[in-house]
Amino acid sequence: MTATRETTETRSRQRRRELRPGWQGLLLAVGLAVQLAPLVLLPLVLTQDGPAHVDGAWVLLHHADAGAVGDALSAAYEVDLSLVPNMLTTVLLTGLLTVVGPGVAEKAVVVGFVVLLVTGLRFALRGVDVRSGWLAAAALPLAGGQLVAYGFYNFCWGVALALFVIGVGLRRRSGWGAGPTVLAAVLLALMWSAHLLPWVVAVSVLGGLALGRWAAAVRAGLRPGQAAVRHVLPPLVAVLPGAVASLAYVLRGGADHGAAAGGLDAERGLWLLTLYRPLVVGSRWEVAPALLVAVALWSLLLLAVRRPREDPDDLRAPAAPGTATPRSDRAVLGVAALVSVAAVLVVPSRLGSEYGFLPERLAWFPPLLVVLFVATRPPRSVAVQRAVAGALVLAATAATAVRMPTLLADQRTAGELLSIADVIPAGATFAVLRFSGHEAALAPLRGEPDPLRHLSSRLAVEVGGVDVGHYEAVYPYFQVRFRPDGVRQAIDPGLDGLDAVPPWVHLPAAGDRLQYVLVVGLDRAEGWVRSAHRTAGVLADLRARYVPVAESGPSGYVSVWRLQDSVDG
Repeated sequence: MTATRETTETRSRQRRRELRPGWQGLLLAVGLAVQLAPLVLLPLVLTQDGPAHVDGAWVLLHHADAGAVGDALSAAYEVDLSLVPNMLTTVLLTGLLTVVGPGVAEKAVVVGFVVLLVTGLRFALRGVDVRSGWLAAAALPLAGGQLVAYGFYNFCWGVALALFVIGVGLRRRSGWGAGPTVLAAVLLALMWSAHLLPWVVAVSVLGGLALGRWAAAVRAGLRPGQAAVRHVLPPLVAVLPGAVASLAYVLRGGADHGAAAGGLDAERGLWLLTLYRPLVVGSRWEVAPALLVAVALWSLLLLAVRRPREDPDDLRAPAAPGTATPRSDRAVLGVAALVSVAAVLVVPSRLGSEYGFLPERLAWFPPLLVVLFVATRPPRSVAVQRAVAGALVLAATAATAVRMPTLLADQRTAGELLSIADVIPAGATFAVLRFSGHEAALAPLRGEPDPLRHLSSRLAVEVGGVDVGHYEAVYPYFQVRFRPDGVRQAIDPGLDGLDAVPPWVHLPAAGDRLQYVLVVGLDRAEGWVRSAHRTAGVLADLRARYVPVAESGPSGYVSVWRLQDSVDG
């Protein structure tokens, strides 16, 4: 009795120690708090495409409303709710907008992704080895990376969900049951609705794990059919709904695209070595934190590749017949990491005008898959673990600090543009003409994400009107699209002139359907923009048909022009 009581007390003490937040949890919590603080505390989430995503959800919600707003939206947009692998965050935003405002809704979507990315990687890592959760710090630098700044919300959610799916698969070394199969199927369906690329990666890893475990189980003495039922059939069933949806999408024309552009590029190898992609957003000062992450991860990779003198954990025999060894998972994860690197190097830059940023998207997967591979043979020294995890948290924090001056300046600029919402009546159709671009406050890089580019769409939500520059509405894989005979097509037949700096549009072609025009940043424009032929042409058209009615304060960054025919009502 005494021995039993002592054993129970010992287990209880051990359990209490396990439940206490150790250094891993505390460090991860601090790093996560740093990433979330700007999102939660600042007034706006500023990403390039984010405002357009919010506007798309808002249009979907109010398209059938009665009154001036509903009439304007139904006249400008058509709705298509066909299943496409690019709709999850639209659905999330639409649901959130029924209970909270657009600012809170967008914050919830971005905060949700960041939390899911970190917890998803930790979940997957612990599926490899329960002691490797500290490596989840590698997700923190990605949480503020380039594609997040672009506002690729569906892709980001797809990556986070992919980690959870892979984590479910990694835990099924002894075989699948009904519960995990259903869970994987639900997660895969959600991931498919977010983005097809993470779905393909997750399915490929699940398939590799299934085949590797099948082979290991057969070698361990299980009959091939039994091994297939245990390791192959359940993940195949989980993948089936997404596969059927993909086939339907292709048959509807979803695979149509333009010619491939770009290909094998030595510069992409440098991306991977330095992690310039996916981590650097807009400043050269971000290169140093990216290099710190790269050094940490590639050092761990070298340690994991070397065979130690004693390796009892990942080379032990299976515990029971039909149970795969960790060695088979290690091989699959290693191959997956290598394939992801090769894909970044050789994939086309884009497929036509609709499918772009392919290598940039794929660049997310090598570091994530490398970290999972490292978890199959991580360093056992607690000092090394703390040093690496600390370096990853430090790098993510430093990158956030470098971006803060730009973020604060953009908050002021965005606030000034949105402040003129009261000038434009509900149900109005307007266009924004931008004459100044965007650059980081510290050591700016060219051609990086512009968080002010689609801010006109957020203004449309505040006004309750139609933004002619709503970029989502010109692509076939979003849920709301401009009608073919709409204002955007009339003034910008190529659908690329309104977004340009300076813009090139033909305002008279809108007739009386474009009631307001906003001129943004003309006083901040570079000399070549002011003297450009297209600037002179657009401004001449503007002055011929519109009159200025308001200017934003305090800097006059935005001037509001109203169609002359409506000046007197």
